[in-house]
Amino acid sequence: MLIEPLRAKPAQIVLVGINHTTAPVAVRERLAIAPAAVPAALARLQMTIGNGFVLSTCNRVEVYAIAGHAESGATVLSRFLAENSGMSVESILPHIYTHAHDGAVRHLFRVAAGLDSMVLGEDQILSQVKTALDEARSLDTIGPILHRLGSAALAVSKRVRTRTGIGRSPVSVVSVATRAACRELGDLRGKEALIVGAGRVAELTIRHLLRAGVARITIVNRSSQRAHELAARYGAVVRPWTELREAIASADLVAACTSSPTVVVHPDHMGTGRDATRVLLCLDLGVPRNLHPRISGLPGISVYDMDRLQAMAAENRAQRESALQGADEIVTEGVETFMEWWRARQVAPAIAQLRAHAEEIRDSEVERALARMTGVSPRNEVIIRGMASRIIGKLLHLPVTTLKSDPEGANLAQVVQQLFGLEEAGGQCPSGRMTGQEPITIEPAGTTYQT
Repeated sequence: MLIEPLRAKPAQIVLVGINHTTAPVAVRERLAIAPAAVPAALARLQMTIGNGFVLSTCNRVEVYAIAGHAESGATVLSRFLAENSGMSVESILPHIYTHAHDGAVRHLFRVAAGLDSMVLGEDQILSQVKTALDEARSLDTIGPILHRLGSAALAVSKRVRTRTGIGRSPVSVVSVATRAACRELGDLRGKEALIVGAGRVAELTIRHLLRAGVARITIVNRSSQRAHELAARYGAVVRPWTELREAIASADLVAACTSSPTVVVHPDHMGTGRDATRVLLCLDLGVPRNLHPRISGLPGISVYDMDRLQAMAAENRAQRESALQGADEIVTEGVETFMEWWRARQVAPAIAQLRAHAEEIRDSEVERALARMTGVSPRNEVIIRGMASRIIGKLLHLPVTTLKSDPEGANLAQVVQQLFGLEEAGGQCPSGRMTGQEPITIEPAGTTYQT
């Protein structure tokens, strides 16, 4: 269930992560969480801190969670990342970044929109964010706050891609890798490519290479069924995993794109006595790396891993920089909308209790006054009751407005509860309290996205 009782205790959205700008691929591949390992990681995360989700891609590993305090929450999440990878906290601290509250909200919105990607505006990250959220929802680790945050991030991403130039001519790491192949090998027409892997990245790579004119594509994958299914869609040839060395020997280009947590292509797969005039281009699109690091030192072989592709991606960022300002404005608008909901959610119990307390006093005092008065006409009674209600409304207007708008509204709500002796009745959500299931209003014109 996503709906849970709202606690009076203030909460923070906390993010800890690494990406292509803070850590080399050698570090990222150790912290990466393979798809098959995500359920176990989420279970450990929930036991460690509570509700959360993980986003692990070839260029980033991020953990989002709800914590009572930003600094201590970041410490817990840093330790979680380290322990999950078998690394020490000290070894990852130079590479991690942390964000809390609106900073964490802004970061996720920018990530989902492709504004924080190695390739500015790349379109793969949106599906990766959605997959991370869906995984956490299916395992019941996300909770209402992060559920709402994730839905808002997807809505903001949609606006960025449809309203700015960021989404035009979609690009990805694979498109950059294909450009690297053209730069290294010249015309790809007539060339033979070997694809190691049969997943989503492998399919995207095949599409790009076919558009670039590659004549023949061979697929090698540990799962023969998936390889044959992919080959049937694109007219490729399948060779068994045991013939990986022979497949490499006949290829002009090798693209390794599996989700394996360990190296799958070793130096002895590359053979010996290669023609020095014939360069074998290897694209390592996996994190963790699919190719053994020593392969890059072999003669006649040129390797592009994620770190090397990052330099090429900088060219794309410069070309799209003009659309960045408009995209960031959309992100800012989305952050403000989410934070308004967040503040209202945190202070809703105190506001409801304060109103109920004031109305109880109003009704009691009005009844007492009317009992001591004689000959009060129905019309005058209405006037008296209306006057009492207006007094209550004017007295509560400023406190309620402040609670909703002040960044410290959650703490102020606790002060109000203490000053007036207000108590939550059994922790249940009073009428009007938000649960995280309401539609998210992102569009200025009032368009809503149901969560």
